[in-house]
This record gives sequence, C-alpha cells and structure tokens, in this order.
Amino acid sequence: MKRKAVTLAEVTIACLILMMAIVPLIMNSRHDASKAIETEKIQMAERILESIKSELMTTQFKTFYERAEEENLDKESAGPFELSDAYYPLSLSKVLEIQKKYKDFSVVGTWSWSIGEDGKPDKTMINAKVSCSFSRPGPDVPPIERQKAFFIVKP
Repeated sequence: MKRKAVTLAEVTIACLILMMAIVPLIMNSRHDASKAIETEKIQMAERILESIKSELMTTQFKTFYERAEEENLDKESAGPFELSDAYYPLSLSKVLEIQKKYKDFSVVGTWSWSIGEDGKPDKTMINAKVSCSFSRPGPDVPPIERQKAFFIVKP
C-alpha cells in the first residue's frame, strides 16, 4: 500500500484558496464594526439634542433675559447669539461623558430673538438651533452632523 505525500505546491494552493475566502470576511466584519460605531454615535447625538431641547424648553424665560444681560449682548440685535453650555448644564454632563469615549464629538448651538412685524426683536419668542457633529474615519469623508431647531415661547 502506497502513501501519498502532499507536495509544497498543493499546500501553497490550499493556503491561497483559504486566504481568498478569509480576507473578504475580515474586510466585511471591519466595515460592519465601523457602521455599528457610526450608528451608536448617531443615536447618542439624537439623544443629546433631544435632551438639550427638553432642558431649554423647561428653562425659565427670564433666564434668557438674564444671560443676555450677563453676556452684554446687543439689546437691539435679534441675534443669533452663541448657545453656551451654561444654558444646558444637565445635558452638558452627557456630552462630556460621550467625549471621553469619542473625542471627535462636539455640540454647538445658537439662539436668537424672533423678529416682529415691525422688524425689531420680539423678546417673547426664541429660535434655538443646536447641532451635534462627529467625524467619520477615512480621508475626504465629511463629518456627520445632526441638527435640531425649535421655538421657545414666553408663557
């Protein structure tokens, strides 16, 4: 009875076939992992934006007057003015927590008085715009930005 030996050529061909099968699987799983991280970041951004909106909507309206006074904002200007993190201290803690995990996460916003029919600032209604953005891996890939705009009306 003769035993057949495996030649080096057969081993090399088997390894090549195995590599051709494994490489696409590894590339696909890497792509899936980056998509999962991106999806998680989008969900975080949406939660933060909703949290900031909720916090601003429950802020006493006089706080906007006081902040405008403290920041020496032009009384005749309708804005937009920077929406500093002092306006949403509770949501800021969530933002800082996320920035520990994802350093590329940022939140910016503006607020402005609405313009009345006479063209002057109507200080009974505020237009707020908040944006949450983060970068994506890869060259020439624009960052993802989620936005939320809403009105706050003086009660």
